[in-house]
Formats: sequence, structure tokens, C-alpha cells
Amino acid sequence: MGKFDDLVFKIPQEFHEWYGFASPRGFFRGTTMMQKAKIYMDFTSITKDLVMEVPHTHHAVDEYIVLTGADYNNFFDFGAEVDFWLGEDPEHLEMFTITEPTIIRIPPKMYHCPLNFRNVVRPIVFSAMYLDGDWSKITPQVGADGEQEFKYDGAGVRRCVYDRAKECVYCGKCFSKALKEFDEKSEDEKAADEKPSANLLTPYYEMNKLPRTGKYDKYVYAYKPEIHSDDRFLSPRSGFRGVREMEESRLWYLNDIVQKACEVGETHMHHAVEEYLFFTGADITKFFEFDAEIEVQLGDDPDHMETYTITEPTVIRVPVGVWHGPVKFKRVGAPINFMPFYPSGNYGRVIRVKDADGAYSYKYEGTDVPE
Repeated sequence: MGKFDDLVFKIPQEFHEWYGFASPRGFFRGTTMMQKAKIYMDFTSITKDLVMEVPHTHHAVDEYIVLTGADYNNFFDFGAEVDFWLGEDPEHLEMFTITEPTIIRIPPKMYHCPLNFRNVVRPIVFSAMYLDGDWSKITPQVGADGEQEFKYDGAGVRRCVYDRAKECVYCGKCFSKALKEFDEKSEDEKAADEKPSANLLTPYYEMNKLPRTGKYDKYVYAYKPEIHSDDRFLSPRSGFRGVREMEESRLWYLNDIVQKACEVGETHMHHAVEEYLFFTGADITKFFEFDAEIEVQLGDDPDHMETYTITEPTVIRVPVGVWHGPVKFKRVGAPINFMPFYPSGNYGRVIRVKDADGAYSYKYEGTDVPE
């Protein structure tokens, strides 16, 4: 047993019955899976046309919705169209049509959804990154007396539709039942029927007929290809670099697709913000096809480090003050997605430097330091 074992978590295979989602998928469910974790996010590959969610809001925490190509070896190959609604009033939302890899920031109290995935010709990633250890949402609805109510839902609260004595495990069975039954019909039956949820979108497309204000455009960012000459990583690569790319962002992360055995980074720590290191297969549709061996060191100081070996999809939580790195990719049989995930608008770190007289000093480096 190592001192930092509780910071290293192997992402389990999540088998489910969600219509149009690849199974199994990878999901990191915050504190349900790791004590004190402050993120809750999934790696979902959408394989079919489908509609998700109704307008809702999160009362205290930012959410980021990521839409990209599912094969990170071809990150910018976006084989679908996605209509998405965003606004401060659930009855007056503005629609965005996503046709390229995009990240959407959803501040607290901002209404968002539904999502209409259409013309899906190649799998795409849908990843909801919720910057808290537990997921929750608030949905407006009209009560039996005609008065508006606000329904709270979240991890550990929702009950199973088929057995109210059990907690919902998000298997997708109840959500996808009607769509699966429709898919099983003959072509003649489909032509004479109406696809479930078809009418759900009608009022939202009606909203789209109103003039756009453009006030929510600042929350929608299309990823830019990063061309580089570092042969350790696939080029172009992708990333979202916090406030440099979106005002008031509280997230900074990269998708480094590692191509070969190599070493990445150096020993450092973060003085104010914890970091998460994700290691996954490069094709999210085949999330658990992982062919590599990786070593990561964690320690209270650079002279007392423990080594952890990774051979399957894994997330490492790096609390404030914990030293870590470098990341050593000892063997890479197939490309690996290395995703450093930093929940802050600016990235910063502290390294140890040996002075000319042999004494150590500590140096801060970060994106918020003037060049």
C-alpha cells in the first residue's frame, strides 16, 4: 500500500442501455468514485441521431460541454451536426448549431439544452464536465395547480423508475425504451409513425425564429488546431487554454495524443489548484482499448516520491501541494490520450531549482505571469 493510493483511480467499464451511446463508456463520477474529487465527467461516444435533455440549470457550479470527433487521432473530423440551446430564460433561448469541435461554458444559473444530435455519420464525443464532486441540476416545470415549480435532481437523489426502492444508476433503460422500440419497427411502420421526442423540439425551433441577440456567443468556443513539431504528440493537437480562449473560463486542459515511448513534463506541484491527470485510449468509442504502460510519481517533496504504474484507463487526482511528474510513457503500443485537466482559468505550477551554490529555491511558472 502506498501513501497516495487513494488518488489513483482506474476508470471502470460502465455498461448501459442508453440509445445511441457506445457501450461500455468511461465515467468519472466525482466523490462517488474518489473521496474529495471536485470534478464529475464522462467520456461518451454518440453513434446515432438522438435528442437529449430539456432546459435546466446548475445553481452553483460551472459546467462545460465538449463536442468533438470521437477518434482523437482525428479530433477535428466532426461527423455530425448538433443543435444546442442556451439562455437566461428557459422560454427564450438562443440556438447554436455545432458543426466543428466545440466547447461550451455554462455558468451557474444559465439555462441550457436540449441537444439535438443529427446527421451523425461518424461517432462524436459528448462530454459533460461538471466542476464539482457531485452532479446536480434544477429543471423548471408546471405543477398540478398551474404554478411554476423547480425540480432538483442529482447524484444520489434520483430513484430508479422501475424500482423506487433503488437509487438510479443511470443505466439508460427507462430513457431509451421508446427509441429502441421505434428502431425495431419495420420501415413501413416507421413511415406511418412518429419518432419519439420528435415534437419535443418544436417550441425550441420556434424560438429560433426570433432575432438573435448574440449575448451568449462568448460561451461557445471552437477548438483551434495546434500545429507543432514535437513528435511525441500527434499534430495537430487540441486544447482549451482557459481565459486565453474564453473570458471568465474556469478550466484549462489539453488532449495530448502520445505516439511513442517518451517522457513528458518535470517534477512540480500546484500551490493553489488541484489537477487531474487522465489517461485513456485515443478512440473514445473504444475507450477501454488501452495498450500502454505509464509511470507517474507522486510525493510530498521531490526527494520522496512513490511510483504508480498505469496499464488501463485511469485518473489521478493531484491535490494542492503534492509533487508529481514527470510522466513516463514506458511503452506505447497504440496512441494514448494524456489529458492534464486543471480547473482554473490560468495554469500555474511550482518547480524546484538548484542555485549555483547548490541550495534549492522554488520558482513559479504560469500563464498569468507576464512575459
